[in-house]
Amino acid sequence: MKNKKLLAGAVLALWSIAGAVVPQPVYAADASDLQLIINDTLYVGSDERVSAQLIEDRVYVPLYLIGESLNHRVQWLAQSRMACIITDDDAPWHAEDAFPAVDPDAPVRVLIDGKILEIEPTFGEAFIHESGRTMVPVSAVTANLNCTVEWQDYVVIVTEKPKEVLPDDRENQVADVTDRNQGTDTDRVDNIVTNPSESDNTDVEDPTDATPWYYGITIQGESLATAEQLETYLYNKADYVRDMMAKRYPGREFIGYPENIAELYIEIGKKYNIRGDLAFAQAVKETGYFQFYGIVQPNQNNFCGLGATGTINTGDELQNGVDPQRADYLPGVHGITFASVADGVEAHIQHLYAYATTDALPEGCELVDPRFKYIKRGIAPLWTGLNGRWAVPGNGYGESIISDYWMEALEENGVILDEEVYD
Repeated sequence: MKNKKLLAGAVLALWSIAGAVVPQPVYAADASDLQLIINDTLYVGSDERVSAQLIEDRVYVPLYLIGESLNHRVQWLAQSRMACIITDDDAPWHAEDAFPAVDPDAPVRVLIDGKILEIEPTFGEAFIHESGRTMVPVSAVTANLNCTVEWQDYVVIVTEKPKEVLPDDRENQVADVTDRNQGTDTDRVDNIVTNPSESDNTDVEDPTDATPWYYGITIQGESLATAEQLETYLYNKADYVRDMMAKRYPGREFIGYPENIAELYIEIGKKYNIRGDLAFAQAVKETGYFQFYGIVQPNQNNFCGLGATGTINTGDELQNGVDPQRADYLPGVHGITFASVADGVEAHIQHLYAYATTDALPEGCELVDPRFKYIKRGIAPLWTGLNGRWAVPGNGYGESIISDYWMEALEENGVILDEEVYD
């Protein structure tokens, strides 16, 4: 009963981020560990890492984890007992004596870009954890870092709000995306005009004048490409992929494509009403044409970087109801390992399904994506809605799936695309 009361209090504390002060009941000062997800990456507490904690109805997180996960610098000024976050890459570090010294028992203060954070008493106050980490009230800090906070079944979800980007303002956006399976996607950048003045075409449209029709393509729907067309595209790319691998990773051999991969995406996509041809295009992008030259390896059958957070698995990660015979976090590797190509494809489709709709899984389908429950259901019905969610910062991520891979595959097969296709 006590845990239920604590969780209820935490929900109220998180909702108060909008500015409303909600009366908080007071309970014992014991701490309960919570799961913490920052920008779709799960952080699990361990002897070396403090995760989110629920203390007296308030949710606290390690400041360094929030800062570093958002690609900000974090600094501790001991003599002034000040924990600092610096979001500007060009800003200097704070001098140790930049602020007056205080008593060793003085309250911990939080400094964000040179401004001391005023934390409402209802949010709690920063403190030093026994591990030595600075713990801060999640709502107070993330509200000042352009983030939202949500609560889902013992899980605290922090999501950075995507910066507004004009539809065609694609300055190196594809290169800005770090794909978990393959590293930075730079093989497509040469097709993007990053500076109109450097282009031979002097009659460049204002990017605010029109939005490409394909920005409205939904994740759900029927595939336009057939499995045969996707397979033809993939095998026609073989020489290009070999050349790319030779330049980037000399000494690494070209590996064969997963068997029946195109057909699996089309057929499994149909079960979930997910556009399997576009999911296939995303897999091509994420895996580097199924060469897996990043932290996820080919034998894992993981085609979209599920669970690949940059931290090696311990084997204690949560399965969330998924049969470990089909999908498991094997110790010592990155990301989830799936028992078969089909399981890996279905997990990818299910992850897209979670983003696209709030519906239950289709009848007869078994959950195979352990990260399914971490997604706010239905938050991204469009492919462009994956920007800043599936990939971070993710500028142009959904557009790249469509224009750099899917449209190329269709055009190579003689399919003429225009907006009437999806009217």
